[in-house]
Amino acid sequence: MKPTVRRRARGAFVMAALLAAAWGTSAQAQMAGGGYGAYGGMMGGGMMGFAQSDRPVEPGWGGAVLDYAQVRDFLAGSAQGARVDARSNTVTYSGRDVRIAMVALQPGHPDQTFEVAGLTNPTLVVPRGATVRIDLVNMDYGGNMEHGLIITPVPPPYPYMSMMAAGPGLVQLEPLLPWRSDSRLQAASYAALSTSFVAGEPGTYWNVCPTPEHAEKGMVGRFIIR
Repeated sequence: MKPTVRRRARGAFVMAALLAAAWGTSAQAQMAGGGYGAYGGMMGGGMMGFAQSDRPVEPGWGGAVLDYAQVRDFLAGSAQGARVDARSNTVTYSGRDVRIAMVALQPGHPDQTFEVAGLTNPTLVVPRGATVRIDLVNMDYGGNMEHGLIITPVPPPYPYMSMMAAGPGLVQLEPLLPWRSDSRLQAASYAALSTSFVAGEPGTYWNVCPTPEHAEKGMVGRFIIR
């Protein structure tokens, strides 16, 4: 039996309101700029519309553009509503509404990794039937450092073209998030995007970056529904 996921598309205004509620007052300014774009996917829904532009973030790219203060709030609140176990590298969520604040390559962590609540490529555990919202911010810098996310039942290892092995996944966050605008953290702008879905059949899945070579190099984390 295949995992069941219900797509929940939201307008930019609604996602901006969620952003402000989750990240505090410094995120309020993002509402005026349109906030997040909302994307989701379903198992068997066909290949995703990922496209690489290989350029830094700029206004109008397709999602939110955050400043450093907003990203700092994002990082500070990334463990909210979760039980973080650094020893087992696991983040466990409870309740009917789950928010996962994820970073593509948080500075100070290994290259080509995802970070959640300060952990590198942690195992994420969510309850069956929960509405899960994943907020992804790209803190990486440099050419070919766009990142995205799919959740797939296909385990690693993955080839250079990870999507050829992982398929469209049961959840997808698209388009790829462009890399930050400046090498200096406090001077940079950052791309952010969100997707929501309902956790379906219990099991072990994997969150994978679909950019060529990234999953092959280790941009992969375990995602468990139970």
